[in-house]
Amino acid sequence: MIVESIVVVSTQSGVIERGRTETKPPYDREDSTVPNDYEWWGVCRGMDGDANRPIKALLTMDDIVTALETEGATSVTDLSDAIERPQSVVHDYLSTLQQLGYVIQTDGGAYGLSLRYLELGGGVREDVSLHEVAKPEVNRLAERSSSELVTLSVEQNGLCVALDVVQSERNVAYDFSEGTHFHMHSSGVGKAMLAQYGDDRVTEILDRHGMPARTENTITDRRELREELDRIREAGVAFDREEYRTGMTTISTTIEDSAGVVLGGLSVTGPAHRLAESDVQEELRSELLSTVNVVELNYSAR
Repeated sequence: MIVESIVVVSTQSGVIERGRTETKPPYDREDSTVPNDYEWWGVCRGMDGDANRPIKALLTMDDIVTALETEGATSVTDLSDAIERPQSVVHDYLSTLQQLGYVIQTDGGAYGLSLRYLELGGGVREDVSLHEVAKPEVNRLAERSSSELVTLSVEQNGLCVALDVVQSERNVAYDFSEGTHFHMHSSGVGKAMLAQYGDDRVTEILDRHGMPARTENTITDRRELREELDRIREAGVAFDREEYRTGMTTISTTIEDSAGVVLGGLSVTGPAHRLAESDVQEELRSELLSTVNVVELNYSAR
């Protein structure tokens, strides 16, 4: 299945912006049991609508980059099989991407993505003022939270994007990093932000991205989700009880500006058995809300 990609080039600034648009997903958007292998295909929609006349060369490039991202360093033969294109065509694309600095070739001859993407993503992240303001407080919260994972996220195109992921003590492994895109309904921070959105916006997001299940605990029913959002509004915090990842629980809340506009959200994630303890929950809730209060004050004082 081809995932459309649009590249917008500004000839005045020389800036290139890249995003993905899922146009024909290999599953029904209303199907709540989407295979995990396909879940992220709808995660990086770069534009609000489909391209009128998508450029096939860019679609092929996106297929190659996506395959390298998913599989890691890959040979031309395997990559050709994965995207169902001739080896000669794949090699030409890889050579061009290598020349531009987006792909590297290993000693064994396999091709992989370069750190150029990290440079571009880092530059975009630094342009988000919330990250600059919140970073010191995110680090402090991580230090106070011991082995828990602290994540600063924003919503973009109806999906959550992790801007900062910090863990003070790495005695618990978390498969999560900066730049990760994830559905809002299956995460604590996503639900926290949805709870502050109007009904029309929530409906728009769900219509666009569906409600795929990440685990058996993920909420996949709209009525159930809206009831959950009502509880979150009342409580002031949102919980992800093994809805995003089995064995992990997250407590989250939103970060808002002085006018009440949602800027993003902050989360603390830890082992489910530990966060099941009421005293731990209350301690983390207090630390989380205190940190967000400082971030909001600093953001307003910019």
